[in-house]
Amino acid sequence: MVGSWAKGQDSKASLDLSQAERLLSNNPEEAYRQITAWEREQSDLSSIAYGKGLMVKGKLLYQLGLYEEALGPLYEAEVLFRKNECLQCIASSHNLLGKLYYKIKSAEEALQRHEAALEIYESLMEHRGISETKAYIGAMHEKMGNYSLALEYQNQAFEGYRKGGTPGELAFVMENIGSIYEDREMYDSAYRYFRLSYQYNLLAGDSTSLIGNLNNLGDVFRKSGKLDSAVWFSSLALELSQRQNNNYQLRSALVDLAKVSALAGRYEEGFSYLEEARQVSEQLFSEETARQLALKEAQYEVNQKIAQINHLKEVSHSESRIRWLLIFTIFTLISLAWTIFNRQKLKLKNGKELLSRQNELLEIKERLIATEKENINLLEARMAAEVEAQSKAVTAQTLHVLEKNQMLMSIQDRLKKVLEEDPKDQKKKIRNLIKQIDYNFSQDTDWEEFKSSFEKVHQDFFKKLNENGQELTPGELKLASLMRMNLNSKEIASTLGISQDSLRISRYRLRKKLNLEKGTSLQQFLLCI
Repeated sequence: MVGSWAKGQDSKASLDLSQAERLLSNNPEEAYRQITAWEREQSDLSSIAYGKGLMVKGKLLYQLGLYEEALGPLYEAEVLFRKNECLQCIASSHNLLGKLYYKIKSAEEALQRHEAALEIYESLMEHRGISETKAYIGAMHEKMGNYSLALEYQNQAFEGYRKGGTPGELAFVMENIGSIYEDREMYDSAYRYFRLSYQYNLLAGDSTSLIGNLNNLGDVFRKSGKLDSAVWFSSLALELSQRQNNNYQLRSALVDLAKVSALAGRYEEGFSYLEEARQVSEQLFSEETARQLALKEAQYEVNQKIAQINHLKEVSHSESRIRWLLIFTIFTLISLAWTIFNRQKLKLKNGKELLSRQNELLEIKERLIATEKENINLLEARMAAEVEAQSKAVTAQTLHVLEKNQMLMSIQDRLKKVLEEDPKDQKKKIRNLIKQIDYNFSQDTDWEEFKSSFEKVHQDFFKKLNENGQELTPGELKLASLMRMNLNSKEIASTLGISQDSLRISRYRLRKKLNLEKGTSLQQFLLCI
């Protein structure tokens, strides 16, 4: 049975690596099996082709959210590219690692990788690679709040793509520029570039990116106070995402519609949209966890079958050696004198029995070792999946608190305006409602659940914090945990229900309590705990 499986795998190994790469999105488990089969077929494990296979494997793990697991094959690929002096391959590796670093480390470290890629592409005068890398660099500067530099790099990327880029590449840069203007609250300019991105995606026939464009346009109209247009674009994004079964864009559209409903005073409708968005988030989390577990099972299955094949080869080799040894023994016995034949025959019989018992014991030991290894691998896979699941749960819970607080702040602002206009006999009730909302901000019960989930992913984080300085308050612990999750200042302030100025003061007090030296980054300090 194992032999027939081996023959099937040998036929699969002949498949072109590009076919496995095409399966990354819709069938990641089969893609992993084909990549593994392709790796086993390669005789030269130091070639550029083998490095490219490792790159595809790393890209697959990255797309499934298995960021730590993706690092191994990408680092191996980079070493092979350097040995073979394939500069273009090294630059491509830098860009992929830059995207990965942004997910697991920081925008600053990601930026260093992209800048290294740009230097190589410029030395090769590879214009498309230059444009792509400048777009990545611009995106990192935007994440770090360097909007002028971000805009400069995105404009350079656009100029490069205009000479020979595809509509999809032009759409990507236009969307990045629109995002920069949106961050700077220049909504007219943001609308113009989001609209251009939409038109380029129409030319490219990229229906998935079109939904993102519609969500961006609705968001710009909402922020500029044009609620009717915001509802129209967000509703169109909702309809297209439902038609394409794209839950990521569906969640964004539902959240945008909830925010617009709140601004229009339709609170019940807004909470309804927000509840739908929460349900979609839970579904996304379940689907992503299932995909990751399926890939882990595929990894385990492939490794198990490879081990079985190797074991059969070792057994066959051992039997062959024993067979030749027996033949030699028989010819030796024939050459002996007839007078001692019976004695030699008895010794041969005893030797066979002893050899058989030894082989049986050896096989039993090998089976026990293989079983223990399989159990350890399965346990490690399950533990990794559980840690990843807890991490996803913390992120989903934080986003839920962020969206709820944004909704409450919107309601609070509108009630304050009503307070100035309504008769005196209604003011007391409205004041009580505002106090109740303020109390909700300060006494949010979600904190205990968040803290429990956070500690499961980042064990002893709060304990280590308190060991570095004075005893921290609950508010300071909450600020530290949000910064550990690599949220930006705007998201942290919204989650805590405070202004940007109050957030800066809170960060200063936290630095002081942690006894950090001048010049030491608070963000990097928390990420290293």
